[in-house]
Amino acid sequence: MGIFDFFKKKNNSQESVSTPVQEVEMPEEKVAEEVVETIPEIPSQPIEEPKVNSEYEKIRIYNDYIVYSIALQLRGEYTPLAAFEKENGQVEGFVYMVTEDAYALPPQQAVEKMEEKFEKELQEGKIKSYMILYHSQFDNDGNHNPAAQEGEFKAISLSYHFEGADKAKTGLPYIFENQNITYKGFAEFSHEENNEIMNHQLIDGKEYFTNTEGIAAPETTNEAGIIVRKSNVHNLINTWSGVFGHENFKTKDYASYLTNVLMQSSVPDQGEENKNKTEFEDVKFKTIFTEELSTIIPEVKTDYTLDFETRSVREWENALNLQAIIAGPARSTFGVWFFATDYAENRNRYLMQPHLNVNISGIVFILDVHTNTDLPDGTKMSEDFTTYVPSQDLPNYACFDFIATLVDFKETELLEDGSIKGYILKLKLITHEEREDFFTIDAFINKENMRLETLTKGMKVTGALQLQGKIAE
Repeated sequence: MGIFDFFKKKNNSQESVSTPVQEVEMPEEKVAEEVVETIPEIPSQPIEEPKVNSEYEKIRIYNDYIVYSIALQLRGEYTPLAAFEKENGQVEGFVYMVTEDAYALPPQQAVEKMEEKFEKELQEGKIKSYMILYHSQFDNDGNHNPAAQEGEFKAISLSYHFEGADKAKTGLPYIFENQNITYKGFAEFSHEENNEIMNHQLIDGKEYFTNTEGIAAPETTNEAGIIVRKSNVHNLINTWSGVFGHENFKTKDYASYLTNVLMQSSVPDQGEENKNKTEFEDVKFKTIFTEELSTIIPEVKTDYTLDFETRSVREWENALNLQAIIAGPARSTFGVWFFATDYAENRNRYLMQPHLNVNISGIVFILDVHTNTDLPDGTKMSEDFTTYVPSQDLPNYACFDFIATLVDFKETELLEDGSIKGYILKLKLITHEEREDFFTIDAFINKENMRLETLTKGMKVTGALQLQGKIAE
């Protein structure tokens, strides 16, 4: 896992590497006519030396890291960085490193922790100066608050402190236009000084961040013996892509559709009209309204129930801890993870009652025919072999790769106009000699996400799915 993987802006493809610096208009210099005088002789005046921008002279030692921040942004990465000057004048970089793919330090918190760390070292005489670089709301207006959401990203702010001087901040504003980023330059610096920064070259292969500090997800064990872990990077984009179809989801504005459904559902006394937009034969779009969070979740209807023991809960901090992945053994034998569609209303029960009966269903992201029963090591499996394993591509989302027997299927439709076509599949994920439904779930598949044209009862299929569940009534 890379250092910068979890500070990425949503759309990594919107920026081009064309980064002109906006020229700062300088007043024209008038050339004085040369006057030659013999009598009387006028003593020559000393040539005025160009003014030295003392602030630029100080921070130029950090040009590597200013350019590095720009380079990262052009790759769609918005990580707060830091660098510091050692007593011998050497400059080194520092960054917080993600140690797992479920938790990232929020920019505001990262900046605050960096400042606390380097202020302490500066006061203790361990370093001569430091600089923290982060994306902010700065627009030549003094607002250096870290940017946290779309519309706030306006500049790369530099927060720095040199020994014997006051803390200071400046910023490099930028604008997004026509798929390009234009950097407008530091207002305090001349055109030549801005160009010197922008034309500064990084050295290929050089390790600029030799100082790192790992960030682990917060974790506690509560009085019920359940491990509660935190996540702050997850969302339901892949889930909705499974519902609407991967290609369809890219080209149509379903986000606006869902927002409108959510807004309309929040209005009381709309009755049957709203129900038609959220309740379908086999799937419902579940709306959740709290004082802190309003959201909508797809829920595949099912009567299938498992006795389950909660061992751990992965709460999504970025959803105000109202969404979570629940993990533990089912039927006291096999392990499952599922996205809890009812976590907002049943959070206390999940955290305090380990033993539950839960309805389990799924959303299939991709489906294909399975023809090879041999394992990668060459082991031959029986024709009724089925299995499911945690996804390596989408860990911590309750996603699994599977080989299953298709026990049954039926066509189904979503949306008021029936424009989303799919199937409800009955998938046997574990073959058990004595019990047919030992782990056999109902799962929705959008026809667009199928790599096969014809379904047949009893066929072997393979693919990827996300398990979801709720406490059984």
